[in-house]
Amino acid sequence: MTILSATSQDAIAAALVQDWKKAIVVNAAILKTNPKDLDALCRLGFAYLKSGQLTIAKRVYQKVLAIDQYNQIATKNLKKLVTLKKKDIDSGTYGVMSPMIFLEEPGKTKIVECVRVAPASVLSTLSAGQEVTLKVKPHTVEIRSQQTYVAALPDDMSYKLNKMIAAGNTYQVIVKSVDKKSVKVLLRELSRGKKFAKQPSFTSTTSYVSFAKGGSRETPDMTPTGEAADTDDVPEESREL
Repeated sequence: MTILSATSQDAIAAALVQDWKKAIVVNAAILKTNPKDLDALCRLGFAYLKSGQLTIAKRVYQKVLAIDQYNQIATKNLKKLVTLKKKDIDSGTYGVMSPMIFLEEPGKTKIVECVRVAPASVLSTLSAGQEVTLKVKPHTVEIRSQQTYVAALPDDMSYKLNKMIAAGNTYQVIVKSVDKKSVKVLLRELSRGKKFAKQPSFTSTTSYVSFAKGGSRETPDMTPTGEAADTDDVPEESREL
């Protein structure tokens, strides 16, 4: 890649490996051709934010709002910049994982490869060690980052956690690994409800349980579920990186 041939895919690739210096160079090159490219501006602002150049990040996001006053990405990150300090990034309290975070505990933790993942532009906003959340829906359990759809748990795991969460179990979710087309998360049981007080959340193997009436075994339906109610999530956030 040369500066003149820089593309959005180059920018996303740099972000996925957290090469923020390269991400800044690539997005700046794209903006020389089109100064009002909102996608590149949002990516540039995020790269400056992650590299600790908070004042410049703020200026970039303000430029985004000057073009699009309702841009959710710029609005969200400007709010983040109000309280975020450079020392938080330099000291490792912002977006840096503890080496103990992926410690596995039999029955209490499970590493899961997610399905129905969001576009690479959304995945590139994630990093290993980042905490995300679960959103329970009727027939699936989604992984979300600040309300943005990231992926879903496989049908068997969704079915199991749906019941356990409804009964009062609570879980922590940490991004284990991420690339352009996949996300793995570590699920950690934090507490158990009364119904499952003596039952571990996870076993070494998990067999598929159909959501169809009668619970017959069949090939999981990989049709996206749950996204339709929040269709504004992925397209808007996909401009960030």
